[in-house]
Amino acid sequence: MTNFIKKLIQTLTAIRLETKRYKHSTIHVIINWLTAFRKDLFSAREIRMYGLADPEKGADRIRHYVSKEMADRFYRRHNPETAISNIENKFFFTTLCLQHQLPTPTTYGIFKQGTVKNLDGKISKGIDEFQNFILMLQPGEYLLKPNNGMLGLGLFSLNVEEKGNPKLQGKSITIDNLYRELLSIEAALPASSKGDSVDMDFEGLLFQRRIANHQEITKLTGFAMLQTVRICTYVNENNAVEILFSFMKLAGQEGLADAFNLGKTGNMLAKVDLVTGKFRQVHAMDQQHGYFVEMTHHATTQTDLSSFTVPHWQACLTLARKLALTFLPLRAVGWDIAITNEGPMALEGNDNWVPVVSFDISIDKLKQYQLKP
Repeated sequence: MTNFIKKLIQTLTAIRLETKRYKHSTIHVIINWLTAFRKDLFSAREIRMYGLADPEKGADRIRHYVSKEMADRFYRRHNPETAISNIENKFFFTTLCLQHQLPTPTTYGIFKQGTVKNLDGKISKGIDEFQNFILMLQPGEYLLKPNNGMLGLGLFSLNVEEKGNPKLQGKSITIDNLYRELLSIEAALPASSKGDSVDMDFEGLLFQRRIANHQEITKLTGFAMLQTVRICTYVNENNAVEILFSFMKLAGQEGLADAFNLGKTGNMLAKVDLVTGKFRQVHAMDQQHGYFVEMTHHATTQTDLSSFTVPHWQACLTLARKLALTFLPLRAVGWDIAITNEGPMALEGNDNWVPVVSFDISIDKLKQYQLKP
């Protein structure tokens, strides 16, 4: 009884917040809220974030948005647990992309327990061989990323100058001290449940060449941070690839990762039209009130967002479809794709994606795929 009363109070509080937000058509606000919550399994937080209780637009949004609960059921049903490591393990993901001639950032190896394993299988052990590995790198910018990381956490920048003089996070460091620092960083990473052998490749730090945005993307936001497009695909029982939705993550401040993270850094989400590649809607998170607000211009550059078209859009779609078939038996994946001046590159696949924008397939298909109750 105590839990029931607690949940009832939480529900009534959430509904009251929405009626205060819209201040008119209270009965429609309540109907939309209860429909989204009870029938479509949206959480109170999702209802507020997506504006599903809106008396004017809420009913249509409920039809086209999918709750996290239903999305979770969907991709768990279509993504065998035994195959998830193919995308969760970034070293293996990169290897498979290269084997299938899919463009991906240049990767030099993985640092784990003081050992570097190259993509070709060569092993460099100990501090002396690590020094040779660093001296082999061409001058330029690199990224160190946890091999099984997520949400852009744990990224480090490495700049290699002439004669192998490295800078970690912008600070000069000797190669010997870099080796020790990487051991320390690796030790602080979350432990893997997959084993502790170098051959398992789940833990450790990946050495990748840092890539640059297409110039139009950097011009749009004013930030050099890599800003990617996510294309979510579903491979049906006939092995035909269907694109469910796509959005682009736009930077709100400089950094190393574009993870939206509920817009806490000022990042925005731009829903992409699947046919044209143009932005249809761009949202930022109102941190004070906990819901999306539509943006017409970028906060930093004041560029008109509605006129932007994702560069190399058709090539992005082609790459997403190829990735979807390459990584079968996974059937429901969100592909993060970087867009450079030369074209798109596959960064990673996500088996656990949150549907933060509306879907682009019909209501009938949403029900057919059991994305709607």
